[in-house]
Amino acid sequence: MDISSTNVTVLLRQLCEELSPEPDTAYELALSYLSSTNEKSRPIQDERLLCQKIHSRLTSVSTKDADKFTEAYAKLKNSFILRQRLSILTLLSALSDNIQQREYTQQLFPIPNLGVANSCTVTSTSKSTIGSVSWGSNVLKQGSSQSLPVNYSNAAIVLQSNDRPNERACVRDAVLAATGVRARSAVGVSRPLQMLYSRIAHLGFLHDRLKEFIDPSSGLMPQGLMGEGLVASVRDELTEYYRSIALLQSQVCEGDGGGGTLRRVCVWAQEPLHRLTWLANIVHAAQLKKGGELASCVHRFVRHGDERVATLARRLLTALTYPLLLMLTRWLLHGEIDDPFNEFFIESRSGVPIDRMWHDKYRVREWMVPSFMSREQAAQILATGKSVVFMREACADEPGPSDHAHHLQALLKPHTGGDKESGAGAGAGAGAGAAWWEAEGLRAGVGAAHAAASQRLLAALTSHHHLLDHLAAHRRYLLLAQGDFVHHLMTLLQEELNKPATSLYVHNLTCTLEAAVRATNAQFEPPHVLARLHVNLYPNCDGREDSGWDVFALQYRVDGPLGTLFPATCAAKYRALFAQLWRVKRIEHALHRAWRDHIILHKRLKCMPEVWGLMRRVSCVRAEALRLCGALQEARCVGAEPAWAELRAAAASGHHLDSLLRLHHYALDRHSIHAMIHHTTQELQSYLGNVLNETLALRSFETTLHTGIHAELDRRERIEQLKAERVARGEYAFTAADEAQDKEKRKIFHQFLTNRKADLNVWIRTYRGHVTTLILKLALHAEVSLQTLAFRLDYSDFYKRGDAKLHEPLTYQHKRLSEIGLNLAKSKLIERSKKK
Repeated sequence: MDISSTNVTVLLRQLCEELSPEPDTAYELALSYLSSTNEKSRPIQDERLLCQKIHSRLTSVSTKDADKFTEAYAKLKNSFILRQRLSILTLLSALSDNIQQREYTQQLFPIPNLGVANSCTVTSTSKSTIGSVSWGSNVLKQGSSQSLPVNYSNAAIVLQSNDRPNERACVRDAVLAATGVRARSAVGVSRPLQMLYSRIAHLGFLHDRLKEFIDPSSGLMPQGLMGEGLVASVRDELTEYYRSIALLQSQVCEGDGGGGTLRRVCVWAQEPLHRLTWLANIVHAAQLKKGGELASCVHRFVRHGDERVATLARRLLTALTYPLLLMLTRWLLHGEIDDPFNEFFIESRSGVPIDRMWHDKYRVREWMVPSFMSREQAAQILATGKSVVFMREACADEPGPSDHAHHLQALLKPHTGGDKESGAGAGAGAGAGAAWWEAEGLRAGVGAAHAAASQRLLAALTSHHHLLDHLAAHRRYLLLAQGDFVHHLMTLLQEELNKPATSLYVHNLTCTLEAAVRATNAQFEPPHVLARLHVNLYPNCDGREDSGWDVFALQYRVDGPLGTLFPATCAAKYRALFAQLWRVKRIEHALHRAWRDHIILHKRLKCMPEVWGLMRRVSCVRAEALRLCGALQEARCVGAEPAWAELRAAAASGHHLDSLLRLHHYALDRHSIHAMIHHTTQELQSYLGNVLNETLALRSFETTLHTGIHAELDRRERIEQLKAERVARGEYAFTAADEAQDKEKRKIFHQFLTNRKADLNVWIRTYRGHVTTLILKLALHAEVSLQTLAFRLDYSDFYKRGDAKLHEPLTYQHKRLSEIGLNLAKSKLIERSKKK
């Protein structure tokens, strides 16, 4: 290249910038046209037709421009300086074409192909498979099945000159091409040199892809602070690459005795090519991602089999996760979320009431959890921050950062120690030691910090807010575990609750509740427990006439931090359990009172032998109903007591709060299953309701029977008293009229007894039918404890002997044996299939 050719190139460049909206494309077209030596490839046009074409084009835009062209063409025609007017007009017409005519212009002025021996253009459109990456067909093929779009327009190297350059000029242009600069080189170089040149030029293509990634206007840059960390790390990688290129260029530009050949430059380019290839692969996978999703995307390359790729990904990941480290430590130590771009994997939701703060205010966004962090760790991090927030906002206790900060040294020390490497986003912390996200003590440190924060929170709830006392109070008074208190309260409230629900008042029932507390062991409860025990009335909305038994309920009111731990859903469960248990207890209490009335009445029945058989039958069916109520309550205690024991043991051993809440809900579920109000026992609830309704009908039957017997006994006692008075006066003890009247009364009483016997027979048949159905459904239920309850209700095979539906195939033992036999048959069938 000489000075004159350089001036021509500059002038041609300026001309393209003046005439075309895209000077780069126009410059390539003009250069290819002017440098072409094949006359046949040039289109032959008539000068007059070409001038008419240009004039018509200018006329469609502006008449004044068309007149100026006519005047300029006339001057050019009369000038003798330019001899090839047709070629110049053709070039100017091609350069003035708009963007829509670009393809047609390229067809008019084709770029020379590398396949031609005299071609002066060397392009990098050939496929390059460096570092197990294929850049052909616009697809990046690799193990991670990720694609990278390829555009070779920036990687094309147009070799401009009419002279044959030496290899040193080709090396200089190759070095410039490695930085994405459009360089000039020689024509007529050999095919091997062209291949070497193309491989070096591929560095420029990768460089342009990385520059496009870190350009905010490209729309490919990842979002948020972590995205900025990745961009800064990529920018540092490019800075290091520029430094290497500058050193290489200085060696190339040395004197004749120094420098290097194109092959040496290609050998040097292997390592940068491998590094830039995988760097471009990583940034392509990270496009339009943010937060933990971006970290997971880069972390996949850390597990790559090539150590160089893994080291590069580790440096990038350390740099981009620095904002995540800041957000993580702020959340763990202070319970605050500083996340302006929604990158943190813990989300804070607004508008959540204070009683749902622990349950609903914070949650883990699963798609934002980095892949180097397990779901268990994410849950521990969430619980640790929630504990700090709960202590500050609900318990009004500000915990110091040093309470559990010493457990996070594995999280803080590696990064603070390598601040120069990783704090600036250079991603070089991996060279000085393990990064914070791969430190060995990270999992143990987060777990220890979680345990320390949870123990502090649990200690505050236990000591200052009496959590265990309130849990025990819920069980004693709402689940009727305090037997003496429940029995005495029911005795005091019996007369009041027999009234219609509309005639009850809460203040009257509250006075009765206080009397029951003072008369039983409940009086020794702490004041903070008794102050929260109240009476409430919950009328039904089904339109039927309710009694006091149907609407009465005990309520345990909690507020403050305990209101968060016992939300409205939990209170609703306790209310449903109390209603069901109170109903069973009421029936048992009524049957016991019926037994007491029967014993009192039995002393007066010595002179009334006609009722002995009926009373004996009533006593038997009452004992049968009492045994059923006792079995129901025993099953509830046996089934739910292990869950409460586990809850108490967990609270005593200092488990974290989420574990206690989970055990608490599990205990309530066990109670609900054995009370048959769980969603899995909806069918059993109706059958149990039928049995309980029939049991109440027995109490009504006994009341009616005892009333009739008492009336007859009083009548006979009055007759005996009247006889004694008449005998004392010397009169007849019993007249014929009195005898006739007495016979009539006895006849009416015998008819009353007959009716009661018939009613009892109907009741027994109905009651045992409902009990049989309940036992059958319990035996067929999937819950093993309910199957055991079915066996307890019919342990003597009494109901099975009276009903054909309860034969052996439906009993609990036979079901167990059937399942064992079925499993054995399946195992034998599998063994036979394997042998075949």
